[in-house]
This record gives sequence, C-alpha cells and structure tokens, in this order.
Amino acid sequence: MAAASLAALCWASATVLSKAALQNTSPVLLLTLQLIVSNMLLWGVILVLRRRLPPRPAAGRIALLGLLEPGLAYLLGLIGLVSVGAGVATLIQASEAIMILVLAAVLLAQPLRVPVVVSSLVALAGLAMALGLFDTGAGENDPTGVILIFVATAAAAVYVTLSARIAANHDTSVIVGLQQLSALVLALTALPADALLFGGLAGPSGAGEWTVVIISGVLQYAVAFSLYMYALARISAGLAGSCLNLTPVFGLVLAFLLLGEVLTGLQLLGAVITILAVGYIHLRAGAVQH
Repeated sequence: MAAASLAALCWASATVLSKAALQNTSPVLLLTLQLIVSNMLLWGVILVLRRRLPPRPAAGRIALLGLLEPGLAYLLGLIGLVSVGAGVATLIQASEAIMILVLAAVLLAQPLRVPVVVSSLVALAGLAMALGLFDTGAGENDPTGVILIFVATAAAAVYVTLSARIAANHDTSVIVGLQQLSALVLALTALPADALLFGGLAGPSGAGEWTVVIISGVLQYAVAFSLYMYALARISAGLAGSCLNLTPVFGLVLAFLLLGEVLTGLQLLGAVITILAVGYIHLRAGAVQH
C-alpha cells in the first residue's frame, strides 16, 4: 500500500515537472530524454545486482507491453500536456479506473455491477465539471490535448489489464527495464515527428532545465513504475489501484504550488466528485478481488 501510494506521488510530481519542462522542450524529445535517464538507472541496477532476464518468449511479451505504457501512453500524454493544465491532466488520468473495469468486463468477462456503473457515470460528470465544460470562468484546455490525454489513459488501462498477471512472476526491475527499453525505441522512432509537429527539436538549455528533465525521468519512469510493480506483486490490482486515487490530489496541489494553476469553485467541486467516485470504484473492485 505504501509503495503504491508513493508511486502516485511520483507520477503526480513528475507530471507537474514535465509540464514545466514542456515550456522549453518539445514533447517527444522530452519523453526520449526522460526514458534515457530512466533506462540508464534501471539497467545499471539490473547489472549491478545481476538480475536474471526471463526466457526470450517471456521477455518479448513483457517488452511489447512497454510499447503501450510508458511508450504510447506517455508519447500521447506529453503531446496533450502541452495544451492542458497539469492538474487537469492528472484528473483525466483518474478515469483509468473506469476504463480498466470496462476492459476487464470485455476481455476477462468480469461482471459490471450497478453501483460501479452509477459511480462511473458520477465520476465522468465530475470530470466534465473539472474540465470547465459547465463553467464559463474556467481556464481553457485545448480539446485536442484533452482527447490525447484520454487516449493515453486508455492505453495505460490496457497495459494495466494485461500486466497484472506478470508482476508476481518476474523480477520487478527486469519487468520495468524491459518495458522502458521498448518504450525508448518507440520514442526514438517518433522523434522525427517532433520536428514536424512542433517546428524543431527544442531541448533543455540550462542546468535548471536539465535538472527538471532528469528528476522527472527518474520519478515518472524508474521509481514510480518500480514501486507500482512491487505493489502489484504483493496486493490485489484493485487495492493497488485505489492508492492511485491520490494522484489527482497530489497533482492539483502541486500544480497550484509550483505552476500557479488555479481551478474555479465549480471545477474544484467536480475534482472532489471525481476523486470520491473513482475511490469508491476502486474500493468495490478491491473488495470483490479479496
């Protein structure tokens, strides 16, 4: 539980730091630099501790999941984050809980219960309020950016649904290392698109900007994913997921403190509704799994 909660804090902090880094660094280049930092740390740990890699077929399946998250999920997420507030982005990511339940019902034939369906609708209504759809005084979030973050969250939900079963069967650092290596390959492949979409490969220039990139890469990829995989190997996916409800809480607070992002009263009410509804969904899922 502590590991999953710390993962939520790491993801929220890194999202805020990434938003700050995007002021001077194009998104695909930022993802590439963050993943390089993370891979250097992870594979350094794997080599020093002499962790054994799984057999080639299993290693291939683990690596392929990394194309979903952090690969596609963070590729689209960072592009969307260019035009969406960091606090709102963490709220959108809270909808992952609902997506996981739907995917579990479709792919794993797990039943959808009425209280969960109702809570999901309430959470989506709260999210609409938090996005400022009903508040003319709310700051604007670009619709394309919002859609990209929703798609990124969906990719993350597919990743979680498919990854829950491998966490207990292999070493945590090896799982995360293989997945982030494949994500780095995807980022490098997409790097030319950065120049086309954003008019050039703008990168960090000073020591402060490089520090933000390095810290966000370590927190968001190496530390957060390792902590969450550690948690998944020891508690149910539902219980671990319930801790991720802290992510938008941390994200909203940090976005306010570090970036000066402010929500209107109606948006804050929507944020609270979303967090409470998603928290209930996770508690119901955890109770069923136990």
